[in-house]
Amino acid sequence: MSDRTGGLRDREADSGLHDLYRAYSGWLTARLRRRFGEDADDLVQEAWIRAAPYSRHGLIEHPKALLMRIVDNLAIDRARRRGPRPLSLSDHVQPEPAVDLASQADAVLLKQIILNMPPRLRDVFVLSRFAHLEYQEIGERLNIPVTTVQWRMQKALEYCAAQLRL
Repeated sequence: MSDRTGGLRDREADSGLHDLYRAYSGWLTARLRRRFGEDADDLVQEAWIRAAPYSRHGLIEHPKALLMRIVDNLAIDRARRRGPRPLSLSDHVQPEPAVDLASQADAVLLKQIILNMPPRLRDVFVLSRFAHLEYQEIGERLNIPVTTVQWRMQKALEYCAAQLRL
């Protein structure tokens, strides 16, 4: 069955995606190069492929957020496929540049809380929250049982909550 508009909707959707690409491709590529190095080009290409259906339905209200969520999911999938690897210096998370003073203050506070956390709790917390590893993967990397990972994560969250209440 053909579209009586002569494919007008498809052309509009493609135009919308093209406009988004022109507006955000440079930003996305630069951001991913800092974060993923050589893998950035592949992630950018796959992110645009995955964003295409959203543009066809006109569902993109916050394009940067959508693109970063897609890239985060792609990076998590790739990391899971590769399996566990030894910890390296690149596993230490550097906070993203803050946009406004309030978020800068929040970033500084979060960094201070994490740096002051006991090392065993901090290792589990960082691998879970920033490296996006599952408890099983954390246990394998740190050579500890999953129950210990769960306990340390609970204690790390309690530590964060206690510091925020001060």
